[in-house]
Amino acid sequence: MSEQQDGQTPDMMQLWRDWLTQTERQFNAFTAESMGSESFARSIGGVMEAYTSIQRLMTEVMQRYLTFMNMPSRVDIVGLAETLQQIDERLRRIEETLQIAAEHVDGAPEAVSEPARTRVPPGFPPSNEHEQPVHAGAVPDELRR
Repeated sequence: MSEQQDGQTPDMMQLWRDWLTQTERQFNAFTAESMGSESFARSIGGVMEAYTSIQRLMTEVMQRYLTFMNMPSRVDIVGLAETLQQIDERLRRIEETLQIAAEHVDGAPEAVSEPARTRVPPGFPPSNEHEQPVHAGAVPDELRR
């Protein structure tokens, strides 16, 4: 019996492949003919218009609902993300500017310290010998503006 099945199996498989190939060709020819017609194009165009109208309506309804519930919509979140990106860019530029300024300050020569001021300017009473000399950066109260 196995010899009969072996002899019949290739014939059955070949018949199945032939039938599948013919069916596929017929289906392809039918769809190509159908899709190429003007009525098909009009009907698909109508379906797409209806879909976009429904989508627009759903977007408006969802926007109203989110506003009513005091929740952010997609538009609000996208706007917030854009604002955050702008802020990040500004901060990046500020950091770069501060880095450049710090490099210039670090590269500048050290400030020369002034010698201690031990002399009294003209017109001031002479200091007592007990007082400490006035050091650099210290200004008597009378000279402050």
